[in-house]
Amino acid sequence: MRIIIYGAGAVGSIIGGYLHHSKHEVVLVCSKEHADAIRTGGLRITGVQGNYEIRMSAVTGIEQVSFGSDDAVFLTMKTFDTEEALDRLARVAPKVPVVCFQNAVRNEEFAASRFARVYGGIVFFGAKYLEPGIVNHTSENSLGIGLYPRGLDSTVDALNDVLTRAGFSVTAYPNIMAVKWSKLFRNLNNALFAITGLSVLAGIKYEQSRFMMADTLEEALRVVKAEGIEIVPLAGHQPPEKMIESLRKPGERSFDVPDDEEAALRPSTWQDLYLKRGRTEVEYLNGEIVRLGRKHGIPTPLNSLMVNIVSKMARERLSPGAYTIRQLRDTLGEGEKG
Repeated sequence: MRIIIYGAGAVGSIIGGYLHHSKHEVVLVCSKEHADAIRTGGLRITGVQGNYEIRMSAVTGIEQVSFGSDDAVFLTMKTFDTEEALDRLARVAPKVPVVCFQNAVRNEEFAASRFARVYGGIVFFGAKYLEPGIVNHTSENSLGIGLYPRGLDSTVDALNDVLTRAGFSVTAYPNIMAVKWSKLFRNLNNALFAITGLSVLAGIKYEQSRFMMADTLEEALRVVKAEGIEIVPLAGHQPPEKMIESLRKPGERSFDVPDDEEAALRPSTWQDLYLKRGRTEVEYLNGEIVRLGRKHGIPTPLNSLMVNIVSKMARERLSPGAYTIRQLRDTLGEGEKG
């Protein structure tokens, strides 16, 4: 089974690079700058699993791939690019199995409207796009996969085997979307890290930011429960209620926050603002909570604030760190909490 990584940025390049390093056939479909750098000097991966220079195939459009009957496509682009990408893919490979290794909970729905065989994918590792041809693997190495909307099959088994041999810790989930909702909860505070400029570890270390993270998740949990959405925790991780409880424990955490930027955990929303891309996935993360809140008449002031501020920062090409926690609390009229 050849793997086509469609929309290969940081996450897709790391998945594809490790697959190729394990002697599996892979093609990256990525930006012209990234593809040119890979074709010229190879793909460089730095980080927690060592440094690699990998010579592999990279193209700039899905139309440049000659598809065979045993191919599978991993979608790794941002959600706002998914539908256009799927339309292009459907024109050249209408029967290919599609795996959505993406954040948010709408990509599988988009894919299922165009393809018969769709799979949900979970990415639980840190990655940064440093420059064309170079990506940084910052933490973890876990993936999840399951048939959409639910179930397992022989393709899940085959991909589990392929990805495990590439060095990933892979879990097969029979109810993949319930797990993707759990992952969405973990992504809701990406906006806070981007707005304040805090790394993930810095946000967790300090009580002020940690309490705001808890408030954001608690607000989300109310509307998700009202909708009746099932949530299944990622393997080895806490359900939302336990996450909130842990974040609310008072005091400063004892661990150190790395000074080295390469070692800092930076979520994708932070990277979108840092690279001044002009847009982020916040509408598909916190925006999902805001839409459910409107549907059920439940206020979502914190998630709404995250959507509005991140969207404004993206439009105006503002760098991460434009606001402090206190400024966010003051905007909500909660200065006494900050």
